[in-house]
Amino acid sequence: MLHSKHFQTHQAAILMWSLLVAPAWAMRSEGSALQSQSPTVSELRAEYAKRFLEPAPHMALAKYFCDKGNRLQAFYILETARRTRFEEDEFNKAFALAFRGSPPPDYSQAAEVSLLNAHAGDPNKVETIVKLGNLYIFREDWAKAKEYISKAIRLQPEEFENTDALAQVFRHEGKPEEGNRLLREYSHKYPETLNGYQLRIAEVSEKDPAKAKLLLAEASKKFPQEGGIVFELGAIHQREGKLQEAEKHFVRAAQMSPDSVNIQAWVGRFFYKVKKDDRRALDYYLNAYLLDPHAYETEYVESRIPKINALLAKADYEQQRKSGVPLTKILEDPNPGVVYLAVEEMSAKWDPAYLKLLLDLMGHDDGGIRSYATQIIKEKADRSFDETLRALLNDKDLRKRGLAAYIAVSLWKQESFGVMRSMLKEESQLLRFDAVSALIMEGGADGRAIVIEHLPREPDPTLRKMIESAVTSREPE
Repeated sequence: MLHSKHFQTHQAAILMWSLLVAPAWAMRSEGSALQSQSPTVSELRAEYAKRFLEPAPHMALAKYFCDKGNRLQAFYILETARRTRFEEDEFNKAFALAFRGSPPPDYSQAAEVSLLNAHAGDPNKVETIVKLGNLYIFREDWAKAKEYISKAIRLQPEEFENTDALAQVFRHEGKPEEGNRLLREYSHKYPETLNGYQLRIAEVSEKDPAKAKLLLAEASKKFPQEGGIVFELGAIHQREGKLQEAEKHFVRAAQMSPDSVNIQAWVGRFFYKVKKDDRRALDYYLNAYLLDPHAYETEYVESRIPKINALLAKADYEQQRKSGVPLTKILEDPNPGVVYLAVEEMSAKWDPAYLKLLLDLMGHDDGGIRSYATQIIKEKADRSFDETLRALLNDKDLRKRGLAAYIAVSLWKQESFGVMRSMLKEESQLLRFDAVSALIMEGGADGRAIVIEHLPREPDPTLRKMIESAVTSREPE
């Protein structure tokens, strides 16, 4: 709902337990947390504009809003960066560094060579073997993955993650019965371990809930801090139709396991699908997403969140309007979905007094709102807007300056080209990006010629590629 694509204005059971409590090898994190820093939001916005074509400033701005409690705004910043700006691998690395404090594992060829050399020097070092297993799982090289996982199991047979990783490899190979056999063997060898309990519970939870409850009672006494045990008890209550008890256990499980992506996502699903409580579902889905943007229950939470928020925002917006809250106040709402609906009404029921409000919204932290506000101004502006536009082109907020480029080229045509040439020399990646976009979109053949002329001088390789793609795909007028 919120975001337009760029080059449109500016932003134009056993398996269950395995999922819940036993992460795949490739999900193990490495490294230590980064030193925390606290730049101001103005500094973050400036860095965002300066290094717009790099993922780190997008992550930093999203992290700021997450830490300040506006997780919806963080979500939309992240999804805009993810969907319109960066390749998946680039986004994933930046997210892991900003939100987890460590980069994801290195699965490059150089890393493989280094690990193989280390393994040759110390063949029984489990840490190296685990990393090699991770690498080959990531590459879906199942034969090599099995080779190294099997070595880890021989050296650390009690370590459940080793057995679980091998079981998952068998599933990928289309041999789920082999994977299940491994897990059953583990539960018989190590029945008193946490994972042993979990596997035994998973085997009987549906066909013999009474036995599952007894095992859960044993496990909860032995592992009182384990949220997964509480979660499974909630699942049994849900299957028995005891939804109040289920809810109590699910909420407690989520509280006990704030860093469990799967528990947070599945509790979200309970509130969404079973309780029909969208607000509580949204909270848990946001928990899951901000732990891992790839969070999944039976659907990716990235698709659940905007769908739910669209309904909640509409209800909130309509309630505020019925209560007489003025548009100026609604535009301050922390939910970008509510603000977007206010802008929509302003566009449909245009009043020249709205111009000042839209100019302010050109500095909003949600890219879709910035784009929408600019598009409306561009449609309404005539030459009486010239003085305001000149001020915008010199605004301290580089995001506003960049957006003004679209209005200038649309309104002034060739008269804007001198300003655009100057903007193409700016240090800010965002300003150069917007100047290029505006000239291609609004400047006709002459505008494209300026962009082509600029191409050899453009220092950023990403923007160069975008220019090359845009000028070759754009049909001549």
